[in-house]
Amino acid sequence: MNEKRQNLRFDELINKGLAAALLTDVSAGIKIMSEGGIPPLVISRVFLAPHLRRTTDWKH
Repeated sequence: MNEKRQNLRFDELINKGLAAALLTDVSAGIKIMSEGGIPPLVISRVFLAPHLRRTTDWKH
């Protein structure tokens, strides 16, 4: 996906979650996203289908 997220809060939370997952562990990233209100379907897609991530998503 190349387009930016329309919801900037979701964008920030997903990027924080990705950073935490890559720097600490996946459960830390999931926790950040879950507690921030990211829907479970979106969280699973972010982690299980990295080829569908937006080009603006955090990378290591």
